[in-house]
Amino acid sequence: MTDTAKAASRATPRWRARSRIPPAWLAAVAVLSVALWLGAEFATRHPVHPRYAEMLNAARAMEAASRVLVTERQLRGLMQGREIDPNRTGMIGSEFTAITTTLGDLAAKRTTANPDFAAALVRVVAALDLPRGMPVVIIVSGSFAGGNIAAITAAEALGLRPVVIASLSASMWGATDLEFNWLDIAAALRARGVIRARVAAAVLGGDGAVGGGMDAAGIAALRASAARDDVPLIEARPLEALIDALLGRVNASIVDAVSGGARPGAIINVGGALIGLGSCRESYELPPGLATRLPSCTAGTPGLAIRLAQAGVPLLHVLNIRRLAVEWGLPFDPVPLPAPGNNAAIYGSVRRNGA
Repeated sequence: MTDTAKAASRATPRWRARSRIPPAWLAAVAVLSVALWLGAEFATRHPVHPRYAEMLNAARAMEAASRVLVTERQLRGLMQGREIDPNRTGMIGSEFTAITTTLGDLAAKRTTANPDFAAALVRVVAALDLPRGMPVVIIVSGSFAGGNIAAITAAEALGLRPVVIASLSASMWGATDLEFNWLDIAAALRARGVIRARVAAAVLGGDGAVGGGMDAAGIAALRASAARDDVPLIEARPLEALIDALLGRVNASIVDAVSGGARPGAIINVGGALIGLGSCRESYELPPGLATRLPSCTAGTPGLAIRLAQAGVPLLHVLNIRRLAVEWGLPFDPVPLPAPGNNAAIYGSVRRNGA
């Protein structure tokens, strides 16, 4: 380097950037930024629900039920095609058979087959804070196989004792197959250890809940199923006498379940069966979800669910599935089914893939 270049180099100042902010302040700002970020993150997320484990157990029981029912339907040649049961739940039956009595909404049937539907029921029933071992009356029909299974698995996941009363006819796409109706479905699930509850009593369904308007072959198939599973089939008339007989079965089951007797802790009514709601016009105006105010019956006969609720037992009414899905934060008719444990509206957030 020449002398001139060296002189120029010495003459050029070498600037060094120095922060005028003390390091301690920078550290404090960094900590504050992280704290604000975490605060915003948690403010927009639901905490994990305290009954997360029970919710997940019920959802996994629903998945196990699907595996059993798909196998059973395939063996019997009754598995619906993918255009009818795209999620392969095995909880969807035929459209019209000799025990199909009313129209049905296929999308609603598929929505109740979502394992998270059982988890949602756990969340609602858990809010009642019932002690383990408490009997709960579950009134079902053949219309919502998925809803029936969800109600039973939810109750059993919470350690409750289901007393199941069933109306055996079904709306379209429900448990409509003569040789695989609701009693056969429940028996298959019980045999494989998915559920423990037995059906305490059943009625045929149809007009008057005693088989009115049903095909003779359908009635014969239902009676055969009841005999196979040793389920008492109640055929009393008129409707008031039928409800009285079912109430007697409920009371007997509760005495069997709890030494000394007790009233049930809750009622879960799945679907719109006559034995559940009765013939009162006001019963059919009952909104879905947990009933906080029960309508009076100005004319007609109150059903089993209404009779028990009038005595002060909390009633969870599972009908109008589209509305319930919106209120509970469930997708309506999802394809594919979501993985259990991830819906923040049901379970809370944080945990992934059921972990």
